[in-house]
Amino acid sequence: MASISPYKNWKKYEKYLISGQWHVHTNYVDGENTVDEYCKRTVKLRIPLIAFTEHVRKKLTYRYHDLVGEILTAREDYPELIILTGCEAKVLEDGSLDVSEDVLRQSEIVLMAFHSFPADKDKYVEALKTALSNPKVDIWAHPGLFLRNKNFSLRDEEVEDILEKASRENVLIEFNEKYQLPVRSWVEIGKKKGIKFVRGSDVHKIRDLK
Repeated sequence: MASISPYKNWKKYEKYLISGQWHVHTNYVDGENTVDEYCKRTVKLRIPLIAFTEHVRKKLTYRYHDLVGEILTAREDYPELIILTGCEAKVLEDGSLDVSEDVLRQSEIVLMAFHSFPADKDKYVEALKTALSNPKVDIWAHPGLFLRNKNFSLRDEEVEDILEKASRENVLIEFNEKYQLPVRSWVEIGKKKGIKFVRGSDVHKIRDLK
């Protein structure tokens, strides 16, 4: 009997996967601008949706609840705009995410990404598959960036296996405009596997919005 794909929060906003901005960082961490400045610019550009997916760790250097508070205020100030709470969580060596349960509860959209990670392709693939199975994960951010940085590559069969799993788990694959990822061959394989793609400009300042 075939398993049922898990329901993900992004489904409620599926028609905005390409027209929205799903990967935005604020001045709470390494972004330059405030929630309000981003929203004002987003409305001006007639972008229908913005997701604030700030970098997180299990031990934060800022109060995530304060960021959520600014987002809730922005919803009142910009009723014409869909504004989502979110986070970008680092994948750890065992495939778990470096994020607290408290932040996950407050996040409407969860991105997972590889940042610091051992230069071991097999360990990467294993951790990636585990992360894709996490029911909290909505989006795989800048897919393939770790491989590019470490000068590794995957065989087409490996990519097919990974993207088939992402499709089964209802995990979106990000069109990352900052790094121009995923590569074309991954996109073609993903389409055959029924993958849904989402636009993520990896915005760190309002001039990156478009």
